[in-house]
Amino acid sequence: MLKHYLSATVLLMLLSVTAPIAWAADIANTDVKVVTFIHLNDLHAHLTTHPELVRYGEREKLEQRGGMARLATLIKQVRKQYPNNILMNIGDTYHGGVEALFTNGNAIVDPMSALGVDVGVVGNWDYAYGPIVTRTRYGPLKSMGLFTDGTVKRVNYPNLAANLKITLPFFRRGDYLMPPTMMKEVAGVKVGFVGITSDIVPRMHPMLAFGLKFLDYDTKTYANLIQKHAAELRAQGAQIVVVMSELGIQKDYSLANTIPTDLVDVFFSAHTHEVVRKPLTSSSGALVVEAGGDGAYLGRMNITVKNNRVVARDWHLYDVDTKIAEDSNMKSLVAVARAPFLGNNVNIKLPSMAANVRLTQSIDTVVGYTSSPLDRHNALESTFNDAMADVMRKVGKTQVAITPGFRFDSPVFVAGTPLEDNTIANGAITLEDVYRYFPVPYMVATGSITGAGLRKVVEYNLTSVFSTDIAQQSGGWADGWSGLKIKLDLARPNGSRVLDMQLKDEARPLLPDELVTVTGCARPFDSKADTTLCSYDEFESVESLINPDTNRPWTAADLFIYGLKNGLIGKQNRHDVEDVHQTKMWPVNEFVQPLKGVGVGAE
Repeated sequence: MLKHYLSATVLLMLLSVTAPIAWAADIANTDVKVVTFIHLNDLHAHLTTHPELVRYGEREKLEQRGGMARLATLIKQVRKQYPNNILMNIGDTYHGGVEALFTNGNAIVDPMSALGVDVGVVGNWDYAYGPIVTRTRYGPLKSMGLFTDGTVKRVNYPNLAANLKITLPFFRRGDYLMPPTMMKEVAGVKVGFVGITSDIVPRMHPMLAFGLKFLDYDTKTYANLIQKHAAELRAQGAQIVVVMSELGIQKDYSLANTIPTDLVDVFFSAHTHEVVRKPLTSSSGALVVEAGGDGAYLGRMNITVKNNRVVARDWHLYDVDTKIAEDSNMKSLVAVARAPFLGNNVNIKLPSMAANVRLTQSIDTVVGYTSSPLDRHNALESTFNDAMADVMRKVGKTQVAITPGFRFDSPVFVAGTPLEDNTIANGAITLEDVYRYFPVPYMVATGSITGAGLRKVVEYNLTSVFSTDIAQQSGGWADGWSGLKIKLDLARPNGSRVLDMQLKDEARPLLPDELVTVTGCARPFDSKADTTLCSYDEFESVESLINPDTNRPWTAADLFIYGLKNGLIGKQNRHDVEDVHQTKMWPVNEFVQPLKGVGVGAE
């Protein structure tokens, strides 16, 4: 031992004599620093603790999760444990619940502001209140006087969007609505952020993108965009570069495998609500993570920097469950935000020209009961979409019905389910639960379409969810259908997945040239209102489905409540979509939407 000690001492003396300057520099550069990135994504306006489906291995369990007051407590705990931190908020935030819908997102702003977010990226549904609200809430201050009367609350943290530019000339056409990048120094470490907002807003509705240019998704185009901005940040001295993206984990993972190596350290993903407990590794070296959604989870990535280089990345996903105490200040802010929606004097008009809708009941009003589980947590066929489509078809008196494949929901506890507080669920569904499934002013309409046209619609939808060409993926999960028996092979190429379609009630194949009646959703201001159902333009003779009690078109929310009260929802779950490929779905598959699509090369 003494010999080894003396040898080391002599070596150090020689180093100090022969290369004193270089040795001193090496010692100075061994300073190790850790920067903590706190990742919150896709809150979807969930102010309170609520039911969430949680994966345990290949099984699922319904538990109470989330709530802004519990999130606030957890974020404070993480910040105390890791003082050199950055809180990121990525994806849909100010849209998703009744409080958000009836205030253009204003009800969510004050609670979010109290979290102390450092930087964010806007989600596709955050644009859903229209371009005036978008510019006022997220745009440069110089634009406010032209677009607001002071009733739209602004966020108190910067949002980034490298793939969004202004097209209106009086706003200096070609400018960014939000900065593309940001540099922030934390504990002496320079951190560069590249922000990528949603690419699907124009497809949601052209009016939402009025005056704005969203860069159309192509893997090469977006990889070049990220490479350009990341390289610029590196040239400015960034020791860590991260991408905050609302493209979804499938596109982000594809991009991470396309960009040059050692350029981006982490893609923090949003939009697809995937619960990633183990980071995805890519050929570029970038890790890809996503922290679930609805405030049910919170991510933490510790990045260690030594000698100006990233030497370690440690990811942890926190479960925001009822073991976490509620922060009293945040609880008060949430109570203020929810107060107008509770009690006997609720009377709130939807602040939009899109639909004449008024809320006149307390949102904790029980509007019905269910004896079967209702949720949207399946990318192919979900229990809620089946139930909703059944109601639409029965009320619309058509052969078929279609309902959109949204990701947002609030799973309902079935009667008899044991709860965490040692009580038993009774299957009650509240008005608030209903608006969790439909936080949009969608109306209901009927129309007709040929068998060949309907098959085309189904194929298009399957491509948008399961294509192995990630650039073809868009929107949410698969639409819900009623009145059809569909046999398909998800592993087949785009446009050829449907093997057989039958009219369920008639137990016969759907003929290509026959005309089929369909009930579906109708969006306000559709440019082709007489041919469009649920965003598809292949229909004919589309007309609003009228609620006889109001003499106005049914809203999706009111129609579902009507179905609950009149026994139009089946007591057993049905399975009318058969995949002969037997694609593994969540919870057997870790991802609700398969990471690489389904097909050759995706397994």
